[in-house]
Amino acid sequence: MRIGAAIGVWAALAIGPAAAWEPVPACTDEARQDRLTGITAQGDLVLETEQLAKLSGIRLPDGSPHRQQALDWLKARIGQPLLVSIQGHRDRWNRRLLRARLVHAQGLDLGHGLLEAGLAVVDPGTDHIFCQPELLALEETARERRLGLWADGRYNPILVDQTERLKERVGSFAIVEGRVRSVGERKQRTFLNFGGHWAEDFTIIIPRKTWMQMAERGISADSLKGRTLRARGILQSWQGIALTIELPEMIERLEGVDLRDNRGEDKRLAR
Repeated sequence: MRIGAAIGVWAALAIGPAAAWEPVPACTDEARQDRLTGITAQGDLVLETEQLAKLSGIRLPDGSPHRQQALDWLKARIGQPLLVSIQGHRDRWNRRLLRARLVHAQGLDLGHGLLEAGLAVVDPGTDHIFCQPELLALEETARERRLGLWADGRYNPILVDQTERLKERVGSFAIVEGRVRSVGERKQRTFLNFGGHWAEDFTIIIPRKTWMQMAERGISADSLKGRTLRARGILQSWQGIALTIELPEMIERLEGVDLRDNRGEDKRLAR
C-alpha cells in the first residue's frame, strides 16, 4: 500500500495539502437543467439544449471491455434530467465541456460515478481549465480497490525506468511515476529530467505558459528537484520518451513515496 495519497502538485508544493482550493471564475458558472438524450460511440453526451458535450476532467478507457462498460454505464442514464455546469469553452470538436449531475438519484455526478466505478481516468489535459481537483482522489481510491480498468493493469502508473512499457504507449494516454533528477529551464520550455541521460530517459516538457502558471503558485525548479511525481497525458517520442504538460494539474506529487526503496511494491502497482 502506498504511503500517503497523491496530491496535485500545484497545491502540495505551493501551499500545502491542507489548503483550500480557490476556484477561478471559469469554474463558477451556475448549473442549469438539461436532459441526456443520447451517448455517442466516443462517449460524448448528447443533450437536449447544449447538444454535443463532454464530461470535463476525465477520459474513458481506449480499450474493451472497459470502454464498452463505460458507454453502457452512461447509456443507462439516457432520458434522465441533468443539472449541467459549463466548464470552459467548446473544444475543437465543438463539444461543450461541462459537469453533469442527475436531478434524481441523489444528484449523482456522472464524472464522479465513472471514476468511482473504475471506468474512467482523470485527464486535465483535455480541458481548458481543471475545475475538479477532487477527481484525483476518486481515481486513487478506485485504483487502490482495483476496480474496473484498474484490475488488468493497462492504465496503472508506469515507472520512468520501464522503458519498454513507455515505448509501447507512445501516442497513447498514460500515467507515469518517477523521481525528478534535474530541471532545465529554457526560454520557451522547462524540462523535468528523470534520468542521467536526458536524450534517452523520460522527460516532462513544460511550455513557458504552463511554467509561468506553476510559478505563480509558488513552484520553482528547486522545489521540484528530487520530488517523486506522477504525470499524465499523451506519451510522445522525443529524445527518449516525453510528456508535455499543458496544465499544472497534469502533475501530482506523491507524498511519502520513495520509488527507489519500494521497488517491489511499485512494480506490482505498475504491472
